[in-house]
Amino acid sequence: MTDLMPRVRYHSVKPQSEQDTYTSSNKPGFLISVGSGRSLVPNSVRILADVRVLSDSSVSTSRSTEMRCFDRNLGGHAFIDTINVNFSNLGSIEENTNYARYVGMDAIASKNEYDMLNSSNACELRGVTQKFMTDLAQGIAPALTTGTPVIEDADFSLKPLCCLNKMDPRVNGLPMARSGIIRLNIVLADNLDAIFGQKADVNCGYELRNLRCHFKSVPDSKTPEEVTMGVVYDFKSNVLSNEATISTNVSAMCDSVAINFIQNQHESVPVYNSNKMENVQGLEQIQYLFNSQSNSLVTYPILDRTEMLQRFLEAMEAGGHNQVSIDKYRANAGFAVGLKFDEQIDLRNNVFTLQLASTVDQNYPVNCFMYFFSRRVV
Repeated sequence: MTDLMPRVRYHSVKPQSEQDTYTSSNKPGFLISVGSGRSLVPNSVRILADVRVLSDSSVSTSRSTEMRCFDRNLGGHAFIDTINVNFSNLGSIEENTNYARYVGMDAIASKNEYDMLNSSNACELRGVTQKFMTDLAQGIAPALTTGTPVIEDADFSLKPLCCLNKMDPRVNGLPMARSGIIRLNIVLADNLDAIFGQKADVNCGYELRNLRCHFKSVPDSKTPEEVTMGVVYDFKSNVLSNEATISTNVSAMCDSVAINFIQNQHESVPVYNSNKMENVQGLEQIQYLFNSQSNSLVTYPILDRTEMLQRFLEAMEAGGHNQVSIDKYRANAGFAVGLKFDEQIDLRNNVFTLQLASTVDQNYPVNCFMYFFSRRVV
């Protein structure tokens, strides 16, 4: 036991530019440095903070007391718009500029509503219902038998869904000698991207306090080993007509793609949940086109909605728990599409194309978010 106690070290760092409060569009960054001869423990990085939802973003004491909340599938992740990971020895490793929607998509593919009661989700402030999230946004009131309770801010401890938490858990860790100092940079979400509800308006907002990053380290392995990390590349576009074609390149070898949508008029506006996974109006067919490793054109036309959803779950490597169903599709919630490739596809020089046939027109355009999944070995 004596040898084991000093083996694991627990680290806590504050943002480089420390502030009392952090608000919409602030860009806090953390330096993850485990020290010479040590390695970052795989999947041990957490971000912690206290959160206060405000009816008036310019007044810190204007705690929300009405119908305002954040997405139950996201919890504290709702306050992160962009996440970037940079290794001083290797440069930029990952940047996800539509991070919250990605986390929401991951949640509907891998968790059902009651999984949100598990401690691993509850500590991230995820919830079973939006009613619970509305209550949570109003703060925590201690149970008292006498007197007036002092309302406290809710707090979260979340594992950001980035490459640092998608390492092969079988390895000892990521040696600092290989990565150098790691910069974990985040951009906080716009107020109306994070907060919604019947009483949400252009004045509401949020504040984060006591923001910090925790992680663990261990001594370097005596035998050098490669570290494989999952990496996400995101791309945003628009569906403007009933026959839409979206094409993009990705600077990586990719295993799969997952795609979600929201009406343009529902994003970043009061009342609506900007992170909702909405249907594509009158969707009749989707088709994926790309070149295989042998440079032959591959096409996947899909007309059946059940198959669209099943292919999405396969792309996300979902287990038995999820929130995907035809009933939710009919309720305009929890819809996404995707495709797991039969082999790794090199999209660095090849174009990936998505074609959609629907009843969408330029009067009611749809925003399309594409997430490509790859692996990085360091």
